[in-house]
Amino acid sequence: MPQLGESIAEANIVNFLVKPGDMVTADQDLIEVETNKATMNVSSPGSGRVEKLIAKQNESYAVGAVLGYLEVSEEQARRLGINSDSPAPAAAEKPSEEN
Repeated sequence: MPQLGESIAEANIVNFLVKPGDMVTADQDLIEVETNKATMNVSSPGSGRVEKLIAKQNESYAVGAVLGYLEVSEEQARRLGINSDSPAPAAAEKPSEEN
């Protein structure tokens, strides 16, 4: 779960806009979340294939929680500053073999 605002510590998953196996582009909306102030979307940190979504609809997650995984190319992983050999969170800050 990315930082959604200065005072926001968590958000509730409202809707998934993609499913495992979907190809996504950088900044594409992946998940719709709701805080006590607003509804907003979590976007992809990079381009790739949605590997797995581990968050559950209608559950609340703290900032920094892993919501899913994104499979990315080695080039994309380097651009995002992650190790392509180990999965990293998707839709949180960095994707991996995923976000």
